[in-house]
Amino acid sequence: MRTPLPSHLGALSEGLVLLRRHPAQALALAVLAMGLAQLGPALELAAGVGPNPLFQTIFGFVGLLPLEMYFIPRLQAQLDAESLNTPLNPLVSWGPAFDGRWLPAFLARLGIGLVLGLGMITGLGIALGLGLPISIGLMLILVPTIVVMTLIGWAPMRMLLRGDAFLSALKWSQAAMARHWPRIIQAVLAMLLVVMVYLGLVGWVMNFFIPATDPEKVLPAALRLKHPAFWFFNLTGGLLNLWLSCSLLALYQRLEATVTGQATPTQP
Repeated sequence: MRTPLPSHLGALSEGLVLLRRHPAQALALAVLAMGLAQLGPALELAAGVGPNPLFQTIFGFVGLLPLEMYFIPRLQAQLDAESLNTPLNPLVSWGPAFDGRWLPAFLARLGIGLVLGLGMITGLGIALGLGLPISIGLMLILVPTIVVMTLIGWAPMRMLLRGDAFLSALKWSQAAMARHWPRIIQAVLAMLLVVMVYLGLVGWVMNFFIPATDPEKVLPAALRLKHPAFWFFNLTGGLLNLWLSCSLLALYQRLEATVTGQATPTQP
């Protein structure tokens, strides 16, 4: 009888181990994330726009762009070099290697996200135009989107950590996930569950600090900028984002080790 392969749920705890390698650096990045998150409502006020979910999303993305584009990938490259020290990301020269890789990797991640997002919006519009219920339309869109993201989602990480070209990284991600996707998806869903529980707790706690308002309306930018609760939860959200990034790094290392038949240093 074939022995089932072990799960990759250990990547969640390994992400915490990786994050604790540099506690001062992690705390500094969390503080930076808090400040950049508060930059969103500040930009809304400076632009003179009223409460609008579209502008809130756009300015929030612009505020967090430096973190997602440079600082978190840099931490991932550093931790990967420290934990594995591979020839493609050696400990002695991970910095120069990162300097030549971070922008192509970010553009690849941005491009994949934009294509999938536009595909979802277009597909939802077509489904609604055909008169399908919105729940069925979302299922018809989300399922192929998740499948595509599962197959090619590791390409930016591969480009960042191993220096692959975009097409080579896509091929590697597709070949690796075609064989090992069930355990990877299980771990990713577990990470998403942690995020959902955190967001639920934040929403519950915020109800005690923010006066009851229409849930369909966006809170004013001035309130989001000045209220200390938003600063606090942006700090904890930054820490959660760092843990999630480190856990995804650990999961990638597990996938790579499975493909190459080696054991990662954080695995028993």
